[in-house]
Amino acid sequence: MNIQDLDEFLHIDTSGEKWHLKHPGELSPFYAHLPLHNYQNMQCYYFDFANTLKTDQIGVVKESRYTTIPPHYHKDMELNYIYEGTCTFIINGKEVTMNQGDLCILDTNVVHSATSYKSANDIVINIVFKKEFFNSVFLSRLSQKGIITTFLLNAISKNRHHNQYIIFNTQNNFKFHTLIQFLLCEYFGPSRCFNELMQTYVSAIFLELINTLYDDQDTNYNDKASQDILIPILNYIEENYTHCKLEDISKRFGYNPNYLSNLLKKKTGMSFIEIKTSQQLTEGAFLLTNSQLTINEIIYKVGCNNINYFYKKFHTMYGMTPKEYRTVANELSHTF
Repeated sequence: MNIQDLDEFLHIDTSGEKWHLKHPGELSPFYAHLPLHNYQNMQCYYFDFANTLKTDQIGVVKESRYTTIPPHYHKDMELNYIYEGTCTFIINGKEVTMNQGDLCILDTNVVHSATSYKSANDIVINIVFKKEFFNSVFLSRLSQKGIITTFLLNAISKNRHHNQYIIFNTQNNFKFHTLIQFLLCEYFGPSRCFNELMQTYVSAIFLELINTLYDDQDTNYNDKASQDILIPILNYIEENYTHCKLEDISKRFGYNPNYLSNLLKKKTGMSFIEIKTSQQLTEGAFLLTNSQLTINEIIYKVGCNNINYFYKKFHTMYGMTPKEYRTVANELSHTF
């Protein structure tokens, strides 16, 4: 499938869309088979993407046009991309209008709905992921970016639950839209190298989003103030993680240590120590894959003096020991 074929394919009315055209204002029969839960004091549908992710670790769905989507949540990480047109969502009770080129990363258990009626030229793409997709190779490709990558990828943590979302405005980033198109062309017209290409395209998409998070002043992590205050602090911790202390950072940025500690916890879900440890672990993971240093040398290089503590935290974060991580990452990297 080429890009012209993709554009034509996305504008073809699906069976569901044809149904909505014949039944304006009615809820799709699809919802009769979904569980309806009382979640966060409201009635919400629960999506598990069982069919979409039945055989693949990545699933892509074009949202139905000519209708709205009621409040729902799901266990999987989801990216909503406005391929064309516009759409208004309610996310965690906040109304958000997204236009062509905008992307929203939705964490697990985030209640959201699409409240605007999508016309023929309002095309919204949902990309969902199984946790298994985020294996050691994928994470090692991103780990050298450190704390801000962790901030972006909170949603794929295997050990914590979140309730966050991030919106990116990528209208002026031609590379990003092209990467999305490549991903969709491969998904809807798979080649012999489907799995490898899908993982490569998704890695490139996330790396481009990380560039956006560093550089684009329009990135919105639930609110604009989060970026203005938080990103410079996380940048500083990332660059000085081997020796920085909360008191020194507070003085540098003009905050009371208790206030800064509470701010970090509120905005990232992690304490200062957890953020610092996260940087040590991600840098350690990168060195395990991309250096010949021994494990002990890596532990000391990232500023950790307690080997047992590092091993424990590393296993919690990656689900395996540093030795196992290095072995699996090296084996998997040979498949690319």
